[in-house]
Amino acid sequence: MQIINVLVAKIYILRNYFILGALLLVIFPLPFAQLRIVLPQAGLSGREDAGESTSLVAAFFGEETPENVANSIVKERAEFISTRGAYPASLKVIQKHEDTIRQKAEQYGVPADVALGVGLLENGGSETAKSTAGALGIFQLMPSTARNLGLTVNSKVDQRKDPATNIDAGMRYLKSNYQIFGDWGLATWAYHAGEGNVAKAVKLYFQEKHDVKLAGLKDADQMKRHIEKNDASVHNVLSNSAVKKFTKKLHDDSTGYPYKVLATAKLFKNSPNSR
Repeated sequence: MQIINVLVAKIYILRNYFILGALLLVIFPLPFAQLRIVLPQAGLSGREDAGESTSLVAAFFGEETPENVANSIVKERAEFISTRGAYPASLKVIQKHEDTIRQKAEQYGVPADVALGVGLLENGGSETAKSTAGALGIFQLMPSTARNLGLTVNSKVDQRKDPATNIDAGMRYLKSNYQIFGDWGLATWAYHAGEGNVAKAVKLYFQEKHDVKLAGLKDADQMKRHIEKNDASVHNVLSNSAVKKFTKKLHDDSTGYPYKVLATAKLFKNSPNSR
């Protein structure tokens, strides 16, 4: 009987503590009671809302590609790029010139994430580095490309070495590619592979996929109309069997370039001191 009385007393005390605790939570709610779990938005990262980067993922991959497949491809490329030895130096270059890149991108109507992604992928950790192929500067412009854009490139003067001039030219080159293809994924690939190679790939894609013969760069307006009408995203084009045979002849992982740009855009967006 004594044991039962002790148990009843303890239960009574515990009940009082429980009631007191509940009252305190009502009067003084704990900070964690206000927390909400926010799931990341679909797209490149959890830091962005349904904005530019998410739209670019959809544009690069097209409507037919499942979202989880697209994000998995971008994530894999981002993990690879972030482990490269030159990545920290490359990131510093773009952070240093972020304001100029954003301003020039807006001026020429280039998506900021495309501009920042291309710059981060291209610069190699230097403002004036020259590739073995002869491309130079933050946006790695070839001599012929730079001259076509109005820059002076000769034995005495090379305007590609000036960061602001290099960035401006890089944005104008991206915009000119977009004016040819009407698609930012294909325009981005053309930045690396060249307009001629991308136009040939588009022709092969439409020949096999839609049994349509295009004139390519000889009739850019015709090509652009078919690209827009048929949702010919860069991923759709690169995934085509006829295009795959063609791109095997291209060097330096040309077919992976558009995905790497999305990946570097993600990395930059998630890096400290970037906005």
